[in-house]
Order: sequence, then structure tokens, then C-alpha cells
Amino acid sequence: MKQTTTHLICAPTLHGYARVEALLASPGDLVEADTPLISLVLDGEQLVVHASTQGVIESFVVMPEDEIGSDELLLMMEVEEPDDKWLDWMEGLPPACAAMPLPAAVADASEPLLQVTRSAAALAARLGVDLAQVHAGPSGVIDEAAVEAWVRQALGARR
Repeated sequence: MKQTTTHLICAPTLHGYARVEALLASPGDLVEADTPLISLVLDGEQLVVHASTQGVIESFVVMPEDEIGSDELLLMMEVEEPDDKWLDWMEGLPPACAAMPLPAAVADASEPLLQVTRSAAALAARLGVDLAQVHAGPSGVIDEAAVEAWVRQALGARR
């Protein structure tokens, strides 16, 4: 069974802030290792961020003209892992949401429950993000953009 992992591609360690000059690939592109992905400008000097391995560009979290700091999240890439069968034991298990009924304490909760899109839940699970920490968007629902914004903010706070 082939497994994929989400790789977080971050800016290099910078001395100051850089400007995103151009996105050199598009979501959905299959890129080889060392493919240029993003062009940055720092103090008039161009820096190019390359793919560390072969994979598919999932999404960019920056846009041209954005100002970014050291080690900031730039994009996410799906990378196929070697078929080493380490997750084969999961075959045939029900999805996590279907595995257990909703506890009575949660069903009767006076506080609103988190509303999360499936794609946001999947992204948060792949990245190890606690959805209770993520702020919902204007619609009151946590979507992929909200998870990406949280990851970007969390990585920026590490500086």
C-alpha cells in the first residue's frame, strides 16, 4: 500500500525579511527533487527555494509580493513514501469518526462543537495540528485555509 506524507517546505534561515517574487510551480504539479519552487528577493538578491525530493505540490501558503521571515511556511507537498508496509495493520479499520458513537456528555454540551471540513481535518491530522487551537473562518467553520493560517502563525511564533 503506497503512503504519502505532507512535507512542509519552509523559507531558509534569513537575516531579515524577504519578498516572494514568484511561484515557480502550481498546485497539482509533480516536481522532481531540486526543482525550483519559489523565488524570493532579500536585499536585492534573488534566492530560490527548491524541492528537496520528488512530490506533488499540494498548496502554497504564500503569494507573490508577500513578505516572509526566516523559516516561515511556504508550501505543502505530498511525497510518496517507500512501500514498507508499516501501516498495513490499518487496512479494514473504520474511519476514525465512525469508530465510536458520540459520548452523551458531548452530545448534550452547551458549548458549540467545532465545525470542521473533511479536508481541513485531514490536513490537520497529517500535520499534527490540534484543531481546538485553530480559529474558525468567517463562516464559523474551520477549513483548510484556517489550518494553513494557524500553521503559518505557529511557525512564525517559533522565531
